[in-house]
Amino acid sequence: MADKQHLFAITSWLLKAATWFTVLITAVLALAFVACTLGVGGLLFTPAIIQNMGIPLEADGVPMVRALTAALFAVGGGLISVILILFVIRATSGIVDTAIAGDPFVGGNADRLNRIGFLLLGLMAVQLLTLIFVTGIAPESVDNPHFHISGGSEPDPVGMLAILLIFVLARIFKHGAKMRDELEGMV
Repeated sequence: MADKQHLFAITSWLLKAATWFTVLITAVLALAFVACTLGVGGLLFTPAIIQNMGIPLEADGVPMVRALTAALFAVGGGLISVILILFVIRATSGIVDTAIAGDPFVGGNADRLNRIGFLLLGLMAVQLLTLIFVTGIAPESVDNPHFHISGGSEPDPVGMLAILLIFVLARIFKHGAKMRDELEGMV
């Protein structure tokens, strides 16, 4: 049992480190989002000033306003994705904490697993929508070797299977917790 507690302690520490790393990435992406927003605003409302500063309004055949708008959507999608991942890490940390306490089969963990499933489903949707928006806004930047903006991803069948398994596991946890409560009520 000591080895299992050691494994849970390591997992708990890794989840805490992942939480801090995710918070750091969230801050960086928030700053990038603000910078892209200011850049788009500057290009839309003061293009003459931007051009007088020697900044080109087009790069490799791609208008900068369109490229920055695509980047804005890519960074925004990344920001939302990282926030969803942060919530997944926090819910997972709650499950590990109950396992460390010696009682992982509680109704709260079934709720956490359900939440993780919906968060991962939302993450997959955000990634797909980001890909659609970025390629729709600046399609010429997708295959351009000199000027490439990437954002989002297509749904992954393995990821969808993992989400389905998480929902099944949530039902198992919920049923197990209910059976345990009924058994404790009989004793």
